[in-house]
Amino acid sequence: MTLDLAAYLKRIGHTGPVRADLETLNALHAAHINAVPFENLDVHAGRPVTLSLEAAYEEIVTRGKGGWCYEMNAVFGWALSEIGFDVVRLGAGVRRASMGDEALGNHLALLVRLEREYLADVGFGSSQVSAIPLEEGVTDHAPIRMALARADDGYWRLFEGGPGASFSYDFRPEPADEALLAARHEWQITDPNSIFCKTLSAKIRRGTTYYILRGRMLETQMPGRSTQQVMDTPEELSGVLDEIFGLEEPELEALWPKICARHKQLFPHASGRL
Repeated sequence: MTLDLAAYLKRIGHTGPVRADLETLNALHAAHINAVPFENLDVHAGRPVTLSLEAAYEEIVTRGKGGWCYEMNAVFGWALSEIGFDVVRLGAGVRRASMGDEALGNHLALLVRLEREYLADVGFGSSQVSAIPLEEGVTDHAPIRMALARADDGYWRLFEGGPGASFSYDFRPEPADEALLAARHEWQITDPNSIFCKTLSAKIRRGTTYYILRGRMLETQMPGRSTQQVMDTPEELSGVLDEIFGLEEPELEALWPKICARHKQLFPHASGRL
């Protein structure tokens, strides 16, 4: 199949110039996460998911759907390379701080080399808005802060939520072990203990408003405040998927019992609309 850079730029709504510079990198990064939802609908429904750039492009650009890290960063990295950026695929480990090296490869991120090195990641739940310099410090991605720090063993650790936050991933600034990425990808789409198999998820930005869907629960984060809403019927959930994320789940009725059971595990004290 033909991968068309112009079609990708149209998909994310970027109409400005494209050059291999920091301004373009940040503009594309923000455009992508505001246009393409992070989502795991195919994995959650048990539909085939292929680890390839062509399949990710077909999903995100041709069909206008979303994707998860292996898809989002594959397409974003390809587009950056087409423009002329020096891009390195990184095999990262989400929750390596608690899970150890078993987590490595469960996330794909990107390193972009300009006059200095930057972490780019449109596939970490749409939480990162712009490229982060590869140096220790805190960056603002309102309504979220990110903190980048060196771990004790040669890895870097990105914290979602600021220094010491519980949700993080580790990486080394070197080319990914592609075999390990493939193995972790296979585990996450097939093992019933995988969070992506367990929980229907979708996330997207609208400027500084951040929408996070986990099963029946929609959280809307804004600077200084957040709201929660529980969907009581498949029709309500379908409406949220369509109106906020631009997504369709054709098997939602069949998945509803599984979604409700998982909701009780995740939110044991939440019932009905909040």
